[in-house]
Amino acid sequence: MKMIHIPVKRYLGMAMLGLGLFSCSDMLEVEPAAELDKDRHYQNEFDADAAVIGVYGKLMRLAEQYVVLNEVRADLLEATMMADPDLVDLSNHSVVASDNNKYADPKPFYEIIINCNDALQGLEKMRDEKRITEEQYVQRYSDIGAVRSWVYLQVGIHFGEVPYVTESLESIDDVNNPSLSPRLSLPELVDELVKFMETLPYMDPYPNNVGLVGNYDGYNMLPFFINKKVLMADLYLWQGNYQQAAANYRDIMETATEGGPSNNDYYDRYRMSWGGGSKFNVKYGKDNDINTLNDNNTDGWRSIFGMASGERYEMTEWVWIMHYDSDFAPEYPFVRLFANSGDGEYQLKPSKEVLDLWHEQTQWNNFEFDARGALSTNNWETDYPEVAKYTFHYNPMTSPLVKDGKWFLERAASVHLKYAEAANRDNSIDELPKLARALVNESLSAAYTPDDFSGDDVTDVQNTLYLSYPYDFDARQGDFPYYRGTWYRHQGIRGRAYLPPVVLPEDITTVQAERDWTEELIIDESALELAFEGHRWPQLLRMAMRANDPSVLADRVYDKMSKSNNPETVARAAGVRAKLMAGDWFLPFHWEE
Repeated sequence: MKMIHIPVKRYLGMAMLGLGLFSCSDMLEVEPAAELDKDRHYQNEFDADAAVIGVYGKLMRLAEQYVVLNEVRADLLEATMMADPDLVDLSNHSVVASDNNKYADPKPFYEIIINCNDALQGLEKMRDEKRITEEQYVQRYSDIGAVRSWVYLQVGIHFGEVPYVTESLESIDDVNNPSLSPRLSLPELVDELVKFMETLPYMDPYPNNVGLVGNYDGYNMLPFFINKKVLMADLYLWQGNYQQAAANYRDIMETATEGGPSNNDYYDRYRMSWGGGSKFNVKYGKDNDINTLNDNNTDGWRSIFGMASGERYEMTEWVWIMHYDSDFAPEYPFVRLFANSGDGEYQLKPSKEVLDLWHEQTQWNNFEFDARGALSTNNWETDYPEVAKYTFHYNPMTSPLVKDGKWFLERAASVHLKYAEAANRDNSIDELPKLARALVNESLSAAYTPDDFSGDDVTDVQNTLYLSYPYDFDARQGDFPYYRGTWYRHQGIRGRAYLPPVVLPEDITTVQAERDWTEELIIDESALELAFEGHRWPQLLRMAMRANDPSVLADRVYDKMSKSNNPETVARAAGVRAKLMAGDWFLPFHWEE
């Protein structure tokens, strides 16, 4: 008889939740403490919730592998002299199957996938036996189905051709049995995932009356769970279905629209707003004093990552984020990887390439650097820069063993940048590259106000309402007549970062050239805004595959390696570029039994 690992504390916690006694600290503990008969486990709603939390407990263990694979293989993060050989091989693109590289191991991904398959089967059985309602079933089934699809997308991105398993297996090693698990290429896998995701019966977040969500011990659990529409949009983006991708991203950007304009959240949530969302702006106490840059966990751009869970402005930016508590398993891995003091091992650091990108920017106050670089790192002007986004709650002086932290998965800025990518590549409308640049640059309102505009009537400016959904934005702000469009507070990615817009060069005269130039802008701005958060390798790989141009990926990895202060890395740079130019992008799928 099949057995399934279920944490007893988790199971009891879910029952306590119904009595209002549940602690989120219990929710974050995922160590399995007992085995329960799988058939006897799925009895009621609390068991269904326990199955969901069990899947997410497994998923939390993937954080280190996710960030390492998606960043170290790209151009913004590199191994230090203290890095273990597995990290060095990833950074140098020298992983071979015989090395048993722990980061290039597909098995942790499939452990989650198999758990998802078992949970999906159990939920179907509960629904069929009337142990849970249809509503309870569709909510939890869709959530776990989306998690499985997200994990599969990650497997495909890194291994290229992978087994696709959607049924329960007697043994995880059956994954590597070709007769049981057919292998799909990344494009084939994306098509299958789109088909599956389109069948999910529930695409919204859990409603507030579901026990899985709430605010427990200061942790807001709503963004803990995957956002299915973002995943759907990502899959459409990989598939090249750009209008559908843009529509799903736009749905996320419009999350608060149903709240109505009487609520500030209507204008601020996920809209890169100068209203309540301006809490996350790059700010100075005195505009001409570089020493007054807001650099703390409660206000300014850094507070996107440093603010406490449950803070009122958290949901204006975060779409999907997981919190780690040092009192419970799994352990937060990023202090060890990034910190250069206390319990840190300083194995990974920002690349010279991303530091140069930040230093090439000039702010509105003429300071010649991008403040996001200073706020994303520590000691960035030294030979030992640190990634700081993951360690804002780590104090090596007072609490070196306390390693609370966050796994950053999706936020407003990443959604806006991917929406811009989708819109820019939608060939149905020639104006869409301009719209993409408006989201990246200063604001929709500024981008759609003609230079020669004068007067008070903004009826026919500051909007793209003449375009059909998902490209119709109303950013009008006027008093005669009165307008406060849904997007009137929008300020753009660079606007929030206190940077002027990057203007299309005058020698760009064709729509195709404009699209290509705008895509380069999106790539660069993604590096400046999203560095180290796990988006970089997928973005570069997707764009290289779409353009059938491996230089998109190869040149950037070459630039990183050739600027390294490690002579061995520099010596390998040209060879790695040649490898990537040949389309050798994927890790060996090595299954250790």
